[in-house]
Amino acid sequence: MADNNSENKSQPGSNPGTDGCTCHDWREERWEWRKKRMEVRRNRPFHGLFGGLTLILVGGLFLANQQGWISGGTWWQWLLIGLGVISIVNGLVRFNTPECGHRGRGKFIWGGILIALGVMFLLGVSQWWPLILIGAGIAVLLGFIW
Repeated sequence: MADNNSENKSQPGSNPGTDGCTCHDWREERWEWRKKRMEVRRNRPFHGLFGGLTLILVGGLFLANQQGWISGGTWWQWLLIGLGVISIVNGLVRFNTPECGHRGRGKFIWGGILIALGVMFLLGVSQWWPLILIGAGIAVLLGFIW
């Protein structure tokens, strides 16, 4: 059966929907979008705060472990506490920065959870911490329902 529609003739290997446009237009648009996004990130105040503070924390924990200031088995509890503090600091910075608005509120919650978990493990409540997580989950569900 022959195709009588003269508008829809396409050669093998051609792109019939381009109408003179190059096939790389979407890539150029995406690259422009990525460049804008990188520029916005670079111009953000305190860019790299979380990463820098995390590296300082990990280095400090390695140093404290080597010097014997903390025992070898408790480094990860201190890591949880440190990450919680860093998350809260990052949340405070984002909360008080006009460009970021109020997007830093979730960092307070995760920071508090990390600090609470680290302190609980340091105090030796490792036997019953799953009950605390179950209770927190129930509290979240009840808060969601009401």
